[in-house]
Amino acid sequence: MPEFQWFYTVCWRFEVNMKDLKKNRKAGYSCVEGRLRGEYNPIKHIHRWGRNIKHAYQRIRYGYCDRDVWSIDWWFLNVVPNMLEDLKETSHGYPSPLEDKESKLIAGTCDSEEKDEKGMQQWKDILSEMIFLFREANEDTCTRKNPYDEEYNRASEGFTNKYGCFGERLKTEEEKAEEKKSGMHKLYMLSDVPEYKDISEKYLDEEKKIRVYRDECKDAGLDMFKKWFWALWD
Repeated sequence: MPEFQWFYTVCWRFEVNMKDLKKNRKAGYSCVEGRLRGEYNPIKHIHRWGRNIKHAYQRIRYGYCDRDVWSIDWWFLNVVPNMLEDLKETSHGYPSPLEDKESKLIAGTCDSEEKDEKGMQQWKDILSEMIFLFREANEDTCTRKNPYDEEYNRASEGFTNKYGCFGERLKTEEEKAEEKKSGMHKLYMLSDVPEYKDISEKYLDEEKKIRVYRDECKDAGLDMFKKWFWALWD
């Protein structure tokens, strides 16, 4: 007998109605490249649709496309949580047993409906935690936001209006002459201007904390993914 076994619950009540189907519609990541805002060039439209057809064909034939390969991390954090969500909503069984102490929480063996319900709920809780961690690791779905975001954006807009996108109006004539001679250009940021330095430092410091948090969520999610890898089927 292998150390890991999958027990399907006996006589587990499984009912699917139209409401359930509507709730379980697929959502999220797509390989289709949308039109850029303000893009009206018909040639670019043709090229874009050509790429979309190519990528759709690659997805059908190979299971992934060039756009997925360009950013595998982005693909993973957008696709895998949705797959886990579907597994949680449609799963008919739960893994049991494992030897480590955490997995013994879901050691139902179909002896009774109560044990089955308990084991199923614990398995769904495990999947829910993985889903949460991966979505927190995703910059777009992370619930932790930078409290200085709006203030920083206003400061950035003010900096651009006053000094140009990269502080071109802050440059002295000597700096401009030197740039013309060397071909090297100095870029000014918010932190280079005293009136914007404080908000810039606060914003960037918070961004570092959020990146650390997202990285921790990613690591924790992958640890769970690794632990339960052979149970991710139905």
